[in-house]
Amino acid sequence: MHTRFLLALAAALTIACRPGSSSHARGLSVASTTPPSSLLRLPSGGGVAQLYHLPRLDPWDWKTSGSLPPIRRPLGTDLDLGMVYAVGAKNEVVAIDLQTARPLPQPLATAREVTEGPDGTLYTVDDSLRVVQYVRRTPTRFPTRLGARPLALYGARGPAVLAVSGGAAPVLTVLRTDDQPAHIPLPAGDAAATLWGDLVAVAADSAVVLVDPDVPDQPMSVRISGHAREVTFSPSGHQFYVVRREEPVLVYNRFTRERVGALKLPGPAGSLRTDPYGRWLLVHPASGDSLWLVDVATDRYVASFPAEWASDLPTVTNQQTLLVKSGADVVAYDLTKSNFPESGRVAGGAHDSWLPLAWTPETGTAVAASEAAADTTPAPDSAAEAAPKVYVQVSSSQNKAWSAELARQLSQQGLPASVLDPRAGEEGFRVVLGPYPTRAAAESTGHSLGRPYFIYQPDR
Repeated sequence: MHTRFLLALAAALTIACRPGSSSHARGLSVASTTPPSSLLRLPSGGGVAQLYHLPRLDPWDWKTSGSLPPIRRPLGTDLDLGMVYAVGAKNEVVAIDLQTARPLPQPLATAREVTEGPDGTLYTVDDSLRVVQYVRRTPTRFPTRLGARPLALYGARGPAVLAVSGGAAPVLTVLRTDDQPAHIPLPAGDAAATLWGDLVAVAADSAVVLVDPDVPDQPMSVRISGHAREVTFSPSGHQFYVVRREEPVLVYNRFTRERVGALKLPGPAGSLRTDPYGRWLLVHPASGDSLWLVDVATDRYVASFPAEWASDLPTVTNQQTLLVKSGADVVAYDLTKSNFPESGRVAGGAHDSWLPLAWTPETGTAVAASEAAADTTPAPDSAAEAAPKVYVQVSSSQNKAWSAELARQLSQQGLPASVLDPRAGEEGFRVVLGPYPTRAAAESTGHSLGRPYFIYQPDR
């Protein structure tokens, strides 16, 4: 489902491993980088969903064959099933089959709250505060209810769900299907979780408090100069950003808890939204409808755009296209060019919801055809088997489980990702793309990242 990882994110993870608002600002769905992508328009007033080309924003010849109910916000995708999920105006979970372009006749669920986990698991909270998880649309009820309606809900590995309640004594509740719930006291303040749900952070004015759901009795506190109002994790979870009343925004290493940067902006920040691929940071100023764009590679402010902030946009697609709602329109900007020119516009599109997809009608057909052909493709000859293997390395970590999860997510998006175990004298598990037939082919892929990468040849 959704997925949140692509080639650009992998490049961001390489950078994130170096030494040294409101809830709608997080958890956006993303698309893959290498496969062609598209943009799905979901009607806020109900009706037909329409697919658009990226980055030009002209329509595909693809529309749903049936009408949708009014859509409140997009939720995510499950590309394994070829499904798109959205939340309707009546809190129903609406599903669309991409291959047939048909909405499912019945909602998957009706929920007061809904979120999704990093592995595609969908979690809902019903009126009785019962949590239900959906794996490949199969429901499983958690044995224990939540004690209160959550202010924030996060999916985690396990599977597990993290629920943050408010009030005079905020609590983090950790629910699993096969275990008793854990209730962890939290300080008051804005909360955020990493993509995998392995760490929760709270901006508690003079400090950011970090809580590991698996080690609830050992919270960590990072002192913050000034008044911390919001905290946001990078997509990889290796860094977190702290918005204060004062300037600038501070950047911290999640593992060492040391400050590694400070973002100088044109004025005070109101909230942050991380680019799903780790290349850009989107900043909502404390006042006004605009967007400040920060280059994460250099930690520098680079441009400002007129933009309304909503649950779906602004965001950045896998083709380095910035999508914003500006006035009544949806506008695309090309971030691969120095002056960030406009690359497309949908007049009157700002009223609807939008979801980038790592899928097009063409790739859907092509993938099926290539899989069918795989059964009849002759085995490579001995000369090809003997050729040196060339990889593009996007990450190296001593955490095997983390590396495996990253490779799985990348593979789910159609990328040739895998994990190479450490060789003699090495410590890290390498997440790589490939192998490629030649170094030139690998270099071509590396150059397309626009970020640091390594060419790795294990035979040398």
